[in-house]
Amino acid sequence: MTTKNKDSLIGFDPLAWINDDDKPPDQEETLVEQAVDNASVDKPENEVLIAEVSNQISEVSEFIDNSKILLENTLNISTVAELHSQLVQALQGNECLEIDAANVNSIDTASLQLFVVLKQEALKLNKDIIFDFPSDKFIEAAKLLGIDNMLGVDQAAAGFF
Repeated sequence: MTTKNKDSLIGFDPLAWINDDDKPPDQEETLVEQAVDNASVDKPENEVLIAEVSNQISEVSEFIDNSKILLENTLNISTVAELHSQLVQALQGNECLEIDAANVNSIDTASLQLFVVLKQEALKLNKDIIFDFPSDKFIEAAKLLGIDNMLGVDQAAAGFF
């Protein structure tokens, strides 16, 4: 006959502790009360801290300028979705959006199509889109598609004016 081995893992439920209700109810309430006591802070002091933090946030937000966007070196279809969300957010909060295209070394048609749609949407909303210092590659790609005039990048010194 076999005897039951207490060290055997056969039939052992490693997740049984989840449903284990071995703690007496009084002990559970005591733990909750202790947690509340440890977390409590005087309300007036807490309100002062919140007011100070919100003032600091408002001061910092004045210096954040999302009207200028710096384009990456390579713009292709894999980055269009991220760039689209960034441009839409920037366009919503500003009357004029400046896009620094000086670092662009490679750009594909999908990215240029995004800029065309952005310009069209800005025209509908009476907002300005300016491409600052477009790189030669950016201008060359726009000319190849015949949209250089539409984007306003028909000259290398577009950012100077």
